[in-house]
Amino acid sequence: MGATSSYFSIGKLVKLLEKDFPDISVSKVRFLESKGLVNPERSTSGYRRYSEKDVNQLRWVLSLQRDHFLPLKIIKERLVGDGNNERSENFQLPQLDPSSPPDESLEFTKAELLKRTGLSEDKFKELDSYGILPKRNQSLGEMYNADDLFVTQIVSRFYSYGIEPRHLRHIKRGADAEALLIDQRLTGLQGKRAIKAIVELARLSSELKTLLLRRALHGNTGIS
Repeated sequence: MGATSSYFSIGKLVKLLEKDFPDISVSKVRFLESKGLVNPERSTSGYRRYSEKDVNQLRWVLSLQRDHFLPLKIIKERLVGDGNNERSENFQLPQLDPSSPPDESLEFTKAELLKRTGLSEDKFKELDSYGILPKRNQSLGEMYNADDLFVTQIVSRFYSYGIEPRHLRHIKRGADAEALLIDQRLTGLQGKRAIKAIVELARLSSELKTLLLRRALHGNTGIS
């Protein structure tokens, strides 16, 4: 079956991906499908029909596997989820680069985010009201991206410890303040120098916060 304006055959899909992923093959695509990492439609004749969304999803999966060395099990947890906050004990994200813009390679509706995280409608509204998630107007076609998926998955884990979005406002305010501080220090820097500065300043900030949190936890709670 050949490609239409909206769908691609598995052969055409491989052709689209092999430039960026030379080792991609029909058998590998079918293997990823068997692992639940892509779920193409079927034609009335039983042929797989891959949409543009399927293509982008496979690019995302293959990139995480190649560039971040994440196992497929972890990638599936991040992508699909099962709405069970207790099942995944080791929450793992790909290495995030603060110099890169938010990951727009995948698009999700609110309903898809709710399904993947198990969050209720009311809890999701809290994320929106406290600015943890950006406001999206889906009636205008605005969708959530991969970063938004990660945020909702992280917050769902916070919920399992009784921590709600209103408790996370200081994290959001801190991120906004750090972004402003870094932006102010980029004056006069461009290109690779600016990117290097963003990466280093973000890393230093993260390491400092970790050290200060460790000191506070052990000083205030008596953890040994």
